Amino acid sequence: MKRNLYIFLLAIIAVGFTACKDDKFTDTIFVDPVEDTDQYTKDFDDWLKKHYTDKYNVEFIYKLDDNATDPNYNVVPVSIGKADTIAHLALYLWYDVYDSIVSPTFLKEYGPKMIQLIGSAMINAAQHTEKLGYAENGNKITLLKINKMETNNLAQLNEYIFKTMHHEFSHILHQQKNYPKEFGMINPEDMDPNRWQDRSNQQAWELGFVSPYASSQVREDFVETIANYIVKTDADWNNMISKAGTSGADKINQKLEMCRTWLAEKWEIDLDEMHKEVQKRQENLDWDMIMSLGFLH
Repeated sequence: MKRNLYIFLLAIIAVGFTACKDDKFTDTIFVDPVEDTDQYTKDFDDWLKKHYTDKYNVEFIYKLDDNATDPNYNVVPVSIGKADTIAHLALYLWYDVYDSIVSPTFLKEYGPKMIQLIGSAMINAAQHTEKLGYAENGNKITLLKINKMETNNLAQLNEYIFKTMHHEFSHILHQQKNYPKEFGMINPEDMDPNRWQDRSNQQAWELGFVSPYASSQVREDFVETIANYIVKTDADWNNMISKAGTSGADKINQKLEMCRTWLAEKWEIDLDEMHKEVQKRQENLDWDMIMSLGFLH
C-alpha cells in the first residue's frame, strides 16, 4: 500500500513539473492588470505642469513617495481634493504676491524647486511636538498635515500652511544671504531649544518672540518674525504687541525692523508691501476666482 502511494505521488510531481516547464512567464502574476486611466489625476497633473513647472520651474508633488519622506516618521498621502485646493490658493496667496511685489521671475529663480504635500503631520511623541513643514537643501519645501486642513478656514490655513511656506522660504533666503548677527543679540538668554514647546503664546510674546517656536533658535526666531508679520491681520498683530507688554513689544519691534531692513537691502523685498498685498488678497478671497485660474472640478 505504501509503495502504491509513493508511485502515485511521484506521478503527480512529474505532471506538475511538466506543466510548469511549459508555462511562459509574464510581466505580472495578476490577470488583466488595470491601466490607470483616472482622467481627474491626469487633468490635475497637466494643470500643475502648466501653472507650476512651466511657469515657476517647480515640481508640485502630491503623490506620496516613500523615498522622498523621512523614514523616521509614518505619514499618509494627501487627498487629491486637498492638494487641488492648496495648489490654487498657493498661487493666489503666495506666488502671485511675489510676482506683483517683487518680480515675476523672483520665485522662478530663488524659490523652491519642489513643493511636497503630505496628508499627516510628523509626530515626535517624546517631545510632544508635531512637525508641520520643513525645507531641505534650499530647494524643497514639504508641507504636512494637509488632510486635516479646513480649506474654507483661512485662519487655519494661514497658521499651518501659508505661514509655514513663508517661514520655510525665509530659511531658503537666509541660507543664501545671512541675516544680521545683531538679531541674535536681542534676547539670547530667553532662547530654549529644549523646552520651547512648554511655553504658551502669551509667555513667548512677553519674552519678545512672535511664537513659542520662535524661541527655540535664533534662525527660527528670524523666519517666524517674517512669516507671522506677513500672514497676520493688523488686528491680530496689534493684539499680540499689546499683550506682549512694553519689554516684549520692544523686542518684537526691534526684530521686525531688522527683518524689514534685511529683506530690503539683500533681496529688494518690501516686507510691508508684502504684508499689505497678502491681507488685501485674503480679505477679497473669491473661491470662484481661484478656481478660474486653471483646473476645474
